[in-house]
Amino acid sequence: MTFDDTAIGWLAGILAEAALAEIMPRFRRLGDGDVRQKTSAADLVTEADVNAERLITARLRERYPSAMVVGEEACSDNPALLNGLGDADLAFVIDPVDGTFNFASGVPLFGVMLAVVVKGETVAGIIHDPVGKDWLIGARGAGSHI
Repeated sequence: MTFDDTAIGWLAGILAEAALAEIMPRFRRLGDGDVRQKTSAADLVTEADVNAERLITARLRERYPSAMVVGEEACSDNPALLNGLGDADLAFVIDPVDGTFNFASGVPLFGVMLAVVVKGETVAGIIHDPVGKDWLIGARGAGSHI
């Protein structure tokens, strides 16, 4: 299985879909029980993190069924998911809400992040800003742009 940087638009669309369906409806609307601590009071996870990661993971597995998918929240529950990341032919690393503390506090400084890793080398990355509805995109050999 290979990754072609022409899939960047598709990947960016998945991040936007997750933000629209799972993150923004919860922004400044988190209820009791929607926010939990992981390792400390500043290291949080919300229902938005968990559900966005599930959606992104499901979409990636539909298109790339043999790729490794490592999500921050899944890995927090099972660190063994990182095993083999450096050797995987194709892997996707997801941070469904980068800046969860800000998100949970109602501060509009957070993003949805995804990296594409091929045999241990990061070859592409996307940061989606759900509030501003834009992206930072970079791909090896293709530069970066907003």
